[in-house]
Amino acid sequence: MGLNSLPLGYTLVVLPIYLNEIGFSGEIIGAISSVSAIANTIALVPFALAADKYGRKQFVFWGFLSATLAHILFAFTRDLNLLLLASAIGGVGFAGGFSAAVWTPAWTAMLAEKVSEEKRTRAFAWGQGVWTIALTVGSGMGVLPAFFRSNFKTSFLVSFQYTFLIFAGLAVLSGLLLFPISETKPFPPMPYRQTSKKFLPEKSLGQISRFSLTIGLVGLASGIALQLLSLWFKKMYGVNEAVLGPWFAVAEITSLAVVPIAPRLTKNLGSPKSVLTTQGLSAILLGSMVLAPTYQLAGIIFIVRNFFMNISWPVQQSYLMGTVTADERASASAITSTIWGIGSSVGPLFAGYFLSRTDYASISAPLLIGAATYLVSAVAFYFLFHRTPPPEETKSSFSTEVA
Repeated sequence: MGLNSLPLGYTLVVLPIYLNEIGFSGEIIGAISSVSAIANTIALVPFALAADKYGRKQFVFWGFLSATLAHILFAFTRDLNLLLLASAIGGVGFAGGFSAAVWTPAWTAMLAEKVSEEKRTRAFAWGQGVWTIALTVGSGMGVLPAFFRSNFKTSFLVSFQYTFLIFAGLAVLSGLLLFPISETKPFPPMPYRQTSKKFLPEKSLGQISRFSLTIGLVGLASGIALQLLSLWFKKMYGVNEAVLGPWFAVAEITSLAVVPIAPRLTKNLGSPKSVLTTQGLSAILLGSMVLAPTYQLAGIIFIVRNFFMNISWPVQQSYLMGTVTADERASASAITSTIWGIGSSVGPLFAGYFLSRTDYASISAPLLIGAATYLVSAVAFYFLFHRTPPPEETKSSFSTEVA
């Protein structure tokens, strides 16, 4: 998962600036980001339902490998239609495209199956940590095109081609690394007649619907504020991908602290209050970035913002997996991710529109709107779920009362 996620950090930093440099407007760049989320949204539920029926490992494998084609297209084309196709297949930034739609829900369910209820939040925190390392390294690889140009005297386009071809090779390697992993099924398969009539999960539908509301707002916020954030830095401060790469990398690497913090926080505060606290603080920090007089100060604020948001994310994932039935986990992951994708696909269109302007108010709008949306989501999560703790938090509360 870590190897396959490296391009997410890279494209988050480099691609908006690269597309702007080769002549595409903010609206077009936003559309290229949006089509990735749209493809992801359309494909998530069908592949998750199939993964619940036929096994998860094969979907993770083919999802990892399918990203190879996208990286090759990004390497060798400047045609808009092919760039849109590449984005749809392999994803741009946080929007994983078709590839992530195939592997993400199956991978999430597999991870939940490997651990006990008591250790599930820790496992998802470790998953978040590995993902964070991938985004860190991928963001840091934003300096590679400039490195190739200065040390190997390559042209502007060739310097980007080399990097995308590296990612194509890593996508193949990530698939091969799955072969030794065994897959176990914690529940017996249901008869065909029963499963064929069941298109959507029934036992957990209410919980999934409520969670979809809050996670959809997170998707909208990230699409508006984060998908084109490197372009925001360029517009606001005039910096390029070589300057921003290390800042984005530091923003991710500091979030490795979520591994020990997330399970302790949920143990002390519970999942709903933990999300309200961490995501609420991250929203306030995101909005304050528009007041920073220099890109360095904005970068520092972004680093702290990432720290809090990256605590909130595994807590929400673990909460969902703990409050739905085991046989509906992949479906629950897919449905909620689909709703996240709908918000994420709309967000870059608004961000591209605002970032095509040059006045301060327009350039600031994506971050301010995104911050407000994150905050609404955090408050809604608390009020919707504070009376429905996951099993391990109920056990912990009961043990404390007995003691």
